[in-house]
Amino acid sequence: MDNYTSSSSSNIDPSSSEFDDYDTSQIIGLQVKTHEEYEDIIADALWPNAVEQWFVFVLGSMMLIGVIGNTLVVVVVATNKSMRNALNLVLMNLAIADLLILLFCLPLTVVNDVTKTFWFSSVFCKSVNFINNTSVYVSIMSLVFITCERWRAITYPLKSPFVRTRSVIAGIWLLAMFLSSPEPVTLHLAGAPFVRPNFTTKWGTRCKESWSEEFQTNYQLVQTIFSFVLPLAVISVLCLHMVRTLHFSSCNLTVASRQISIRKKAVRMLCAVVFLFAMSNLPVHLYNIALNYGLLSTDVSTNTIAVRKLLPRVFSYSSSCLNPILYSFLSGKWPIFFLAVA
Repeated sequence: MDNYTSSSSSNIDPSSSEFDDYDTSQIIGLQVKTHEEYEDIIADALWPNAVEQWFVFVLGSMMLIGVIGNTLVVVVVATNKSMRNALNLVLMNLAIADLLILLFCLPLTVVNDVTKTFWFSSVFCKSVNFINNTSVYVSIMSLVFITCERWRAITYPLKSPFVRTRSVIAGIWLLAMFLSSPEPVTLHLAGAPFVRPNFTTKWGTRCKESWSEEFQTNYQLVQTIFSFVLPLAVISVLCLHMVRTLHFSSCNLTVASRQISIRKKAVRMLCAVVFLFAMSNLPVHLYNIALNYGLLSTDVSTNTIAVRKLLPRVFSYSSSCLNPILYSFLSGKWPIFFLAVA
């Protein structure tokens, strides 16, 4: 999952920030007379370079667009009773999760990434990871639920919904919080090592887990399977089955052509959702796996390190930015989201 510290999502975990590529113990500074001068040397070494500053601008722009879009979805659905159907309630729930990621997790994650330093308290160390993971799990499970409901409506149109939507939403949040609970328990702040005696600074501080590297590697693999591979497999299979069902329905003269057209449009939008989910989450999972299994080369420039670390962030957060647009199309009433606030 895109954690900002160790290795977990959606979109981001303290020890997975390739901190070892910026080994502070190798920073030369013993020859300077004061701790202040030595700290200046460290700050210059860890300060964001031009590539990292460019990524800050890109991610900041995505944050602004995503916050506006998701806020519109929440406001419009919450203030219009006519739009509070099952699908729109799930979309609003998804928008709330994306807002948490964009407003609370993205800024702290980006600051941590580009300064190679966790500047905040131990409470934030635990809570940002927990909120980020919870929001990502909520997004994933909401997508699975939406796909299941569309599949039910197309495959068994005469059957009633399996469960109440509000109960599902509550269950999604409770399950997401449970799945996100292991890491915050073990996360703690760890200062960076320095060669200068009796020297301490906030620069280089990490928010990292206390369990072993072997356990973290296995934990990351399990997260990738259950938060990406399995959900992607489920929604892909359901979409393929819906396409197959609609193909046979179109050959059935007893089914109205207009009804078939509406269902096909819904399936096309769902396929786009599946594609967005796969493309936005695949890079960060590949990066986390490569990082935890030691597959990344260390003999590269700092610009290369910045790109391979921050580019997956851009893909991951892009889903929170694009979700309100794509899912509003999926609801079938996307223009209303904008007309209602005009």
